[in-house]
Amino acid sequence: AQCSGPAKAGIKKLAPFMPNGKVNDVTLILGEPSEIHLSVYRGLNYKFQIGSEDALGKVTFRILDENKTEIYNSATSKDPESWVFFSNSSQNLIVEIYAVDKEKQGCAYLVVGMQQPKSNTVRNL
Repeated sequence: AQCSGPAKAGIKKLAPFMPNGKVNDVTLILGEPSEIHLSVYRGLNYKFQIGSEDALGKVTFRILDENKTEIYNSATSKDPESWVFFSNSSQNLIVEIYAVDKEKQGCAYLVVGMQQPKSNTVRNL
């Protein structure tokens, strides 16, 4: 499955966040979610952006903490393909990506953007 073209479009959607330079791509097969494990760091704003190749169609995602507790579900969001949040602790997250049409299969991606919070541009050490 080819995700490089769609992922490039996803990276553009991260603006004004700085991309972390990594494209996480997964293959979704017949209704099964794919998992991506990520680390986020304390004190930064993040934007998660997902998308897929045309053959797969729309995708949604869930964010789980290390204990598999759901933190966020994009299926109930106004923007099911992105999530912006502030990380108040360094932690490992699990991103589950789902195809909306369970009969389709193909490539999906997750790209991550980061930025310093505007209210605290000078960090006290």
